[in-house]
Amino acid sequence: MGQSSESVIRTPDQRVRVFVSSTLTELADERGVVGRAIEALRLIPVMFEQGARPHPPRAVYQAYLAQSDIFVGLYWEQYGWMGPEMDVSGLEDEFELATGLPRLVYVKVPAPNRDPRLADLITRIGDQALVTFRHFRTSDELNRLVSDDLAVLLSERFAAARLAVVGPRGGTQPLPVGRTSLVGRGQAIDEVAGLIEGPEVRLLTLTGPGGVGKTRLAVAAAERSRDHFGARVVFVPLADVTDPDQVVAGIARQVGADVASAATPITALAGQLGDERWLLVLDNLEQVIGAASDLGELLTRCPGLTIVATSRSVLELRAEREYPVPPLPLPADPATMSIEELAETPAVRLFVDRARAVRYDFALTPHNAVAVAEICRRLEGLPLAIELAAARTRLLSPAALLERLETSLDALGTGAMDLPVRQRTLRAAVEWSVDLLDAAERSLLETMAVFVDGWTIAASAEVAGISEDEALDLTDALVRHSLVQLDHADVGTRCRMLQTVRRFVAERLAARPDAADIQRRHAQTYAALAVTADRPLRGVGQRDWVERLQADAGNLAAAVRWHLANDQRPLPHLYRILWPFWSQRDHLADARTWVDQLLPAADSLDPQARAELLWTATVTAREVGDDEAALAHRARLAPLLPEIQDPYLHAATLLSMAWTSTMMGDIEGALREALAALAEFEPQNEPLGTASSALTAGSLETSTGRQDEALQHLRYAYDWAMRQDNAWLAATAQVLLAGLALVRGEKLNARMLLDDGLELSLAAYSTQLVTLCLATFAQLVFAEGNPERAALLAGAADGLRRRAGLRVYPSLRQREAVLTGRLREALGEADFDILFAKGGRLTRPEAVATAHEPPS
Repeated sequence: MGQSSESVIRTPDQRVRVFVSSTLTELADERGVVGRAIEALRLIPVMFEQGARPHPPRAVYQAYLAQSDIFVGLYWEQYGWMGPEMDVSGLEDEFELATGLPRLVYVKVPAPNRDPRLADLITRIGDQALVTFRHFRTSDELNRLVSDDLAVLLSERFAAARLAVVGPRGGTQPLPVGRTSLVGRGQAIDEVAGLIEGPEVRLLTLTGPGGVGKTRLAVAAAERSRDHFGARVVFVPLADVTDPDQVVAGIARQVGADVASAATPITALAGQLGDERWLLVLDNLEQVIGAASDLGELLTRCPGLTIVATSRSVLELRAEREYPVPPLPLPADPATMSIEELAETPAVRLFVDRARAVRYDFALTPHNAVAVAEICRRLEGLPLAIELAAARTRLLSPAALLERLETSLDALGTGAMDLPVRQRTLRAAVEWSVDLLDAAERSLLETMAVFVDGWTIAASAEVAGISEDEALDLTDALVRHSLVQLDHADVGTRCRMLQTVRRFVAERLAARPDAADIQRRHAQTYAALAVTADRPLRGVGQRDWVERLQADAGNLAAAVRWHLANDQRPLPHLYRILWPFWSQRDHLADARTWVDQLLPAADSLDPQARAELLWTATVTAREVGDDEAALAHRARLAPLLPEIQDPYLHAATLLSMAWTSTMMGDIEGALREALAALAEFEPQNEPLGTASSALTAGSLETSTGRQDEALQHLRYAYDWAMRQDNAWLAATAQVLLAGLALVRGEKLNARMLLDDGLELSLAAYSTQLVTLCLATFAQLVFAEGNPERAALLAGAADGLRRRAGLRVYPSLRQREAVLTGRLREALGEADFDILFAKGGRLTRPEAVATAHEPPS
């Protein structure tokens, strides 16, 4: 600055310094927040107001900037002070003088009175790729952003000259400096840092699919642990190393070891490391796994050494501890979350942060929030994929981007040029991993693309045409390569792929000559699974089998679609078998589509198959509330009844007649048919058929005033359900018993039954049951003298049914119609319509909470 050594202006410290630039008055509170965030990271905030008063203001901030390592700019509405003979304000001057430093800029919004000159400066800053640029609204948000961004920037590049520790012998490779903030990894950083600082872990391998953020996490955890290891924290990039024999030599060069004068590279490296405490971050080891034995020897010879490795597969050393890096947490149910809740979800936070890097004015709004959340869900929380998607917001709205994601792996385009080539597109990231597999592993991975939403080892063996032992070994290898994930659930261990991986290998599968055979074996495997489920779905073990089939619902659907296109013969029987599962787990909309596609061929089928198809068509149409179609199918089914030889199907057909007779107003005929079905099911030891017939009879008897007979049948059905551990049947019985209790004036008993029935309905995951329960709650609440809440609950039941494509059972429609009429009379047309519509907008949890409210 042209000053003598006696007049040099110095900051009051000699540690890593962060210069804070802002107007002093309007952002006084924010300056305090940033100062505390800097100090929390053991850095020194450099503030204009700290001293050097005898000197001119411009000389002070010029000198302070010259001695600082990081620049933080805070801007809101004011352009700032301008000194004599200055063309720009001190605020802008400070930004320009900091060109050689990492610059972190934070802009407060909203700013309705922003000075146009400051607005112009902010626009120019937003266009600079090398500036980290963020918007914030609150002090808490500013504190989080600054803390995250500075944590990434902490590195030996800044600290080595000032740390009061003894440096390593020779030059080392510092930790890389992140250009963007690390979002949503606070807990993972703490966990990894805790592991590598502990005495039990000396080799920690961060595993996960390409783009999940292994490198960023490893670097951040290493930075967090710098106080533990001092200056001996070294980053070793290995992505370009393809020969395992060169790994040790590469590490040796990074730590400054003299390889040329030693007998072997490992000797030189071990000599350099000695017994001192070191942390090596070995990045991208997956293509040089053969070096694992050398690393094991190095750990033996250097007792102070700790290694953090990033790899898409484990190293398989005894000293190794694996840390699978998970994708970012996703919003649970975007449709029911507020914008504020969505914005705090790590995956959404990352999307918004990276979108602002290409569009500084991007914000989460009521119009785009659900689309952004769905993009993150579709990309399964994979950070690389989310970053690539966010970069597309320069040209596409979130809704348009979401639509493109439906069809193409390449919809995300390319990432920043400073990314490794293998991570500039999602395709390149996946291809890098797949190409590391051997031929057998790659073949199985491609074959597994035929599965939808996961598979079991047994299923993979069937479809691939290999033994289970071979499938187990190959799957284990794919898991170690982070290309297949394992889910451990009550239904057993299941395998799955990220959708980004599945799309890529599906393209490769489609190009294989055996693709058609693989699809055929897949369809046959799941058709066989359905046949195995026939008896359990109708009796003991139904709950477990419904859960098992739900886990494979996507595979079953794919099998049905394959059979519709290629071999329709097994379908009538499969439809009849799967119907209890479809009805209990809200799959009837798809089921009806599949049934309708087969109906034109009904007359060409043998009598058994034709009866099974028409039975499924009848009960499905009845369930979704299409009376006209149900009666049309019944008309074709009824003449077949004398020809049906299968006792179960004969009794089930009688029951379907009872269900549809109520549509014609023939309640007495329906009751006779239900009792006839019950008489046939009982000697067959058919729990589902017996209980369903008894429930139907009890409901009809309630409607016709036969209260004692209704009570007997409904309790009988409930006892059957409890013996079979069938929540679906038990819930139906409880709700119908509650309706009977209301008819008898037993309101307290009805509430107890409904509380239990609602919990059982939720456990059974059945929308039809939940809505039946809510509608009966509406009757109870009205009887208790609260017509307003009754209208809400009636509307909630109607809204949930409509959204699921369902309708109230025919035998219960009159009861609900009577309630609606009484509510209109009690509230008046206008108030009833308002409350009913409001109830129709309630989510399922909101409706359940309303039902559980105690009586007023």
